[in-house]
Amino acid sequence: MNKLAIVIPYYKIDFFEETLKSVADQIDIRFTLYIGNDASPNNPLPLIQKYFPDGNYHYFNYQENLGGNNLASQWERILENVTEDWFQILGDDDMVLDNFVEEFYEKITLIESKNIYVIKVSQAFINKKSEKTTTYSKYDEVITTNDFWNFKFNLGHRSSLSEHIFNKEIYEKYKFEKYPLAWHSDDMAVIKFSIPNGIYYLDKTKVYVRFSEKSISGQVNDKNNNDLKNIATYQFYADMLNHYIKYLGKKEARVTLEKHFYRMWNLKFRNNLNLISIYMYLNEYRKIITIPYKNYQFNNNAKKN
Repeated sequence: MNKLAIVIPYYKIDFFEETLKSVADQIDIRFTLYIGNDASPNNPLPLIQKYFPDGNYHYFNYQENLGGNNLASQWERILENVTEDWFQILGDDDMVLDNFVEEFYEKITLIESKNIYVIKVSQAFINKKSEKTTTYSKYDEVITTNDFWNFKFNLGHRSSLSEHIFNKEIYEKYKFEKYPLAWHSDDMAVIKFSIPNGIYYLDKTKVYVRFSEKSISGQVNDKNNNDLKNIATYQFYADMLNHYIKYLGKKEARVTLEKHFYRMWNLKFRNNLNLISIYMYLNEYRKIITIPYKNYQFNNNAKKN
């Protein structure tokens, strides 16, 4: 039985053929392909049958669109059918190098022996012409949860859903957080699934993540999307500080806390932090007496509903 599932939540046809071709070109064919059509107006079957004429795939033609409400629900609906031990969720406009599956099997025995449940693959951004617009990401063989947070949220490194392979058992335990637009849902999955043994990094294969005006990341001038992204980030940072702060170093935790304070104040959001437990973790006990005043400041500044 294959150990790896490649899962494609399909809606946009614009670059879907390139995505399919990259999967069909795999040197090692020990994977199972799952495609879930999220009630798209464009039928993908002709393209799927072109690249997989032997019918060696699972196709689900859903009548209800879930991705328009929350992408994480779209992902989870397809994952209900997956029986393999590991899975990648590949965006319908992203691509993988032809040795993607080969490198997975090259390292999977070692990864499982270390009780690691998240794999990160070297990635680069591409544009709508499939031209590479960034360098490839580069990390050590094993990345801690703290490292991941610091790299992305304090140092500004790129990270996307498609470049990760997740263990199915740990996913079943935690699932995906349903943040608006599924913004940061993949980040929280990486954090929760990587505790306590970290993330294994594959450097000898690549994932190409498309950044265009048709992707949520690329819609930088859409006010409604930006508002929803701000709400998602507000919820995500609070979850990290309230529930997973002990997996951050104290320096990273302080930086994260200050960023969240700044965001809440400027966006006029109410305080959503358990400041008692946060200050106790940071050994800043004297600040506990300031909490009522901080709550008053944030909540008085917040937008009135």
